[in-house]
Amino acid sequence: MPLPPPLTPTIRYVAVASITGVVAALAGGGVDLGGATGGAFLSAAVLLTGLPHGAVDHLVARRLFDLRGPRGAALFYGAYVTAAALYGLVWLASPKVALGGFVLMAAYHFGQADLAYLAPQSRAARAGLYLSRGVFVAVGPLAAHPRAVAPLVEAISGFAPLEAAPVLAEAPLLGLTGLAAQHALALGVRAGAEENSNTRWMIREVFSVALLTVLFGAAPPLVGFSVYFGLWHALGHIFVLLRFFRAAGADAGGNPFPSTAAAFYRRAAAYTVLPLVGLAVFAGLTARPGRMLPPMPEALAALFVLISVLTLPHMLLVERLYHHERSPHERPP
Repeated sequence: MPLPPPLTPTIRYVAVASITGVVAALAGGGVDLGGATGGAFLSAAVLLTGLPHGAVDHLVARRLFDLRGPRGAALFYGAYVTAAALYGLVWLASPKVALGGFVLMAAYHFGQADLAYLAPQSRAARAGLYLSRGVFVAVGPLAAHPRAVAPLVEAISGFAPLEAAPVLAEAPLLGLTGLAAQHALALGVRAGAEENSNTRWMIREVFSVALLTVLFGAAPPLVGFSVYFGLWHALGHIFVLLRFFRAAGADAGGNPFPSTAAAFYRRAAAYTVLPLVGLAVFAGLTARPGRMLPPMPEALAALFVLISVLTLPHMLLVERLYHHERSPHERPP
């Protein structure tokens, strides 16, 4: 079954692109989107689509691996928690290694979700295309605003990027432009590999890269990343999952998979709330006297680490999902 782009329907893509354009225009026009506004963007992205898009992984695994009953549930949760815990140990042992590994994982995962419909048959070519896109969207908002991001990176890993490479602060837009250019080149290579070139997907992707470049350059990094993560990545993945569940129908026990947005969010509710409870407990334990929350860099660092340990098992499952969906005769639409 050929994979469609995650935002294939024109009206959905236009809606996401339009919201992105409005945010970029507001930021470029001088509207202050920093401070509490940036936190609101991040909260909306995490709560509305970010956590929910990974909160049905147990249902995806049930379909992919035909898991049944308590034994199947134990296998899934055991494997999921083990993978997350192992990456948590990496953070404890070497935050710098964990940060670097997470950037690579996130880059591959973002690129795969965006471009699975363009996946070349070669595994190496797929990985290259996915990483090219993922590095652009994961690092782009950071590269464009290094002074704003440096305290967070240091709080997470102890690594001071501006001390290691002062040039990052002197020419931030040069880094963002370079990231966009390398991805444009990767898309060009992908287009050149097509026997019967179809320009429709190329036009779409070039426009997307241009729009996201403007967003990342104009908006504060928290806002730019939140718009991409919440609308382009997580929302797109939710629609992929709905398509997957509709095709599956029901599990081996006859229990229906969610086929509507309302059903999806009902099934995702428990595992959307659970990480928030854990984060709230952590915030309460680490808050300074007289404050409800830890300082912003530390709070964002905690959220970042939480997302990273959940990303590893989620990414491995999504890789299996796309492998299951991929057709040997797939062509871009």
